[in-house]
Amino acid sequence: MKKYWILLAVLFFTEAPQLFAQVNYTANDQVRPYVEDFSYGANMGYFPPWKDEQLAEIAIGIPEKGLTGAGVTSLRPALFAHFLEYYGYDIRVPSFQYYDSIGYRNNVVFVGYPSEAQRAKVEHCPGHRSEMFANLYTDIWDDGANGTPVNDNNHYALYLYKMVSLYKDYVKVWEIWNEPDFDYSGKAWKPKTIPDNWWEADPDPCDYAIRAPAFEYIRMLRISWEVIKTLDPDSYVAVGGLGFPSFMDVVLRNTDNPDEGKTSKDFPLKGGAYFDLMSLHSYPHIDGSLRDWSDEVGGFVYKRHSDEAVRGMLGRKEEFVEVLARHGYDGNTYPEKVYIITECNIPRKAFSDFIGTEEAQRNFIIKALVACQKNAIEQFHIYNMAEVTTYENAKNEYDLMGLFQKLKDVPPYQQKLNTVGASYRTTSDFLKSYAFDPVRTQALNLPKTIEGGAFKNNAGDFRYVLWAMTTADQSEKASAIFSFPDHWKTPGLQVRNWEYSSNKANRFIPGNTITLTGEPAFIQIGTEENLGQEILFNCGPNPFREALSLSVYLPKKETVNLTVWDHQGKLIKTFAAEEKWKPGSYQFQLNQKLPAGIYICRLETKDRTLIRRILKTNQP
Repeated sequence: MKKYWILLAVLFFTEAPQLFAQVNYTANDQVRPYVEDFSYGANMGYFPPWKDEQLAEIAIGIPEKGLTGAGVTSLRPALFAHFLEYYGYDIRVPSFQYYDSIGYRNNVVFVGYPSEAQRAKVEHCPGHRSEMFANLYTDIWDDGANGTPVNDNNHYALYLYKMVSLYKDYVKVWEIWNEPDFDYSGKAWKPKTIPDNWWEADPDPCDYAIRAPAFEYIRMLRISWEVIKTLDPDSYVAVGGLGFPSFMDVVLRNTDNPDEGKTSKDFPLKGGAYFDLMSLHSYPHIDGSLRDWSDEVGGFVYKRHSDEAVRGMLGRKEEFVEVLARHGYDGNTYPEKVYIITECNIPRKAFSDFIGTEEAQRNFIIKALVACQKNAIEQFHIYNMAEVTTYENAKNEYDLMGLFQKLKDVPPYQQKLNTVGASYRTTSDFLKSYAFDPVRTQALNLPKTIEGGAFKNNAGDFRYVLWAMTTADQSEKASAIFSFPDHWKTPGLQVRNWEYSSNKANRFIPGNTITLTGEPAFIQIGTEENLGQEILFNCGPNPFREALSLSVYLPKKETVNLTVWDHQGKLIKTFAAEEKWKPGSYQFQLNQKLPAGIYICRLETKDRTLIRRILKTNQP
């Protein structure tokens, strides 16, 4: 497999100058509409002895292997320059191919972090070497002088070109650095009314993570835009995982000119021209969202509950929206940006004066997933895949933010799903083939004490997630009565709670009225007879070497098409074509000799299309 990819890389890089025309537009001209499904994402993390492929399996779930998963549909791994330079640029291709085969889509990869040979030697901050690439200001392109269309002396451009050429089929968002605004100085949060703020003065290289002037980060964005959009115009270039709106203002008010970010002939555009997606990080428990200063009490007044945490997350997004709008990125002067969240969570244990219970954490995550879809945040990546240590040994809030309990030093497949992981899977399973429907949500006419929304699939079916809003500090208790509109003639409500992914327990409420609590309820309108009626479709093993098994469970009569295709759209096998099947279980085997690659199992009924991607391998 590795030899194959090396050969492919050689051929690809040799031909590349003839294959691509350089991008001739910026994000000031156009931003591609984001039309993908909402992503239930997760940060990968590093948990030896687990391999990344094994982490991916337990996150998404592999029924053929008995892995229920956590409902994750997108990943946020990294492809650092120093790693690829050392191990070879093709080293992670089989892993990314495997992620694709088990169903991951619209992945985010954060990039940067040069090798020693690529790294700048200058110290902009005395005693601290720059973290940036050397030769950022050499020409980006050289028309194929060295066998690639980029200038091989521009280390960052060459790294991007080699990496994106190999991985572009598996990545939707390229995130430029991770938290480049990570603040060592305490200045990033300051408003204009306080001296030494970043709104009025660019950060000193000693202040923050990249240890370099801000215009060098903008230069990285410019190189990223030109190289990535030339290779893959359908992907997105993201300003990387920001936490401070003041740094966004720095990027938007400067060019990449090394002369203090000034506008000139060679540096005509400011930083907003070189990214089309805004990736932000939100940790409501530490960003001030859950407390207000009160002169009356002479201290902070706290609001440590899940709904306030969601308001804090959305408020952080709106701060970035306002900054971008002030610089013209409002859909009028320039196109609006796409938004995603690539790190977010609250802890399940209280530290200092922070919020921290299992109930608050799982309620927050469910509510955050719903709120993102209601507020045009296209992806949510939970931090983290697993907790850093045990509950008893945790030293800070970041130790206890995982979908799974501690995985480091735990044998593979001995994982334990946290309650937040179970709630994540329940939300993903319930909504991942549904999209937020603002019209139906408005028709609910929700009172101010109730939050949530309506979601619709391609067949026109609706699902609802609703809850009573929490209001008291350190409490998830809330109660409200809600009735679906009388003219909908609701026969009854099928209701699930956060544990459904684990216990498959439904309850039926006759009529149209439900008592809600602070814990979100997953609701379908229906009758008691069709309670929990779902189609099940599995293909495996994945990957497979010889025979492939397909299993189908139908809860009712259906007209079925069941087929297998290769990745180029060639039909391999038809098991059913417009056949009328009775309720029950069905098993099939595919025993054809097939070349290695990705295959697609497809089940179609009147209302649904289910797809499973399977990897065929010849490896023992």
